[in-house]
Amino acid sequence: MANLRTTAQGVLEEARDGIAWIALYKEGRSWDAKCFWPEYHDKSNDFSFDADDLEELQCILETDQSAVFLNGYYTNLGSTDEMTRESLASAMRWQYDNQYNLLRDAV
Repeated sequence: MANLRTTAQGVLEEARDGIAWIALYKEGRSWDAKCFWPEYHDKSNDFSFDADDLEELQCILETDQSAVFLNGYYTNLGSTDEMTRESLASAMRWQYDNQYNLLRDAV
C-alpha cells in the first residue's frame, strides 16, 4: 500500500518541472500517480492526448472517478522552487479532497 508521501516523492521532479500533468488517484486505501505530457491549449483550456495515454487515463477513471489532474505550473501545488515531498503531498491531498482539477473534466 503506497501512502501519499511516497507517491508524491515519485512525481516530485515532474511536479517541480511544471511540464508533466499528474493523474493522482486512489485504489482502495493506496495512492498512485502517473505522469502524462499532453498538449495543453491555454486559450481553450483543454488537452490533446495520444491514443495510448487516453486509454490509460480512462483506466484510471475506472479505478477512481475522483482522480485529479495536476500540474506544477497550472494548478495550485505551491512554489516549484521550494517544493518538497511533504509540501507536494499536502497540496495533492488538498486538491484531491476538495475535488479541484478533476481528471474526468480533462479527458
